[in-house]
Amino acid sequence: MRQVRALFRRLRRDTRGAVMVMAATSFTILLLFAGLALDFGRAHLLRAQLQTAVDAASLAGALQVVPMVELRVDRWIWYQRTCNDPVSGKPHDCSYAEPTSPAVIIGAHWDLVYLGGWRNYAGGQCDWPYQCGTPHIAREWAVLPESTVPVARNTFAHNANWPGGQLGPQVLDLTVQVDHTKQMPEVTATATMSMPTSFLKLVGIQQLQFTRTGTAAPVKR
Repeated sequence: MRQVRALFRRLRRDTRGAVMVMAATSFTILLLFAGLALDFGRAHLLRAQLQTAVDAASLAGALQVVPMVELRVDRWIWYQRTCNDPVSGKPHDCSYAEPTSPAVIIGAHWDLVYLGGWRNYAGGQCDWPYQCGTPHIAREWAVLPESTVPVARNTFAHNANWPGGQLGPQVLDLTVQVDHTKQMPEVTATATMSMPTSFLKLVGIQQLQFTRTGTAAPVKR
């Protein structure tokens, strides 16, 4: 019994090899924290890249906008008449014009205003015997064509150039919505990504998921 006690006292006083044990333990802890920092740093970078991709997608969709305009044009209707001069008795033109309902012209802002082609879209409202004055804008709005969603999706795919494979991030879902309830419609792109972890697997976290949303609307010029 004395020999056993003496052995334990000797082992307790003997510190040889303790530095190696402490170094191995510290190295393991540092390696674990480095791995966690690597996973979270990679996740932070991918979140930023995903945000850039959805922002680009929504902006590309909003750029498909077609500004529309409603023009109101004052009109007069001409009445052609010939009158006889009371002195000479010779006939002369005494035609006259009276105001009538304004012309309403609806179309793309670029065609009607910038190109000045509103008369081509008047549909006979300014043809004789009617005469039109200077148009003025009564209403402005914007529409997004059917190509909006495909363009937004293609833009997202172009920007989502992450490495694939089993260890690479995966886009789980991508939705593109157009809100037509506003005067200037908005395009919203939402994407969800899954990133496989490396060192977080040691604490039972197999993957990280995050969602990012980007919204853009055409600017009224």
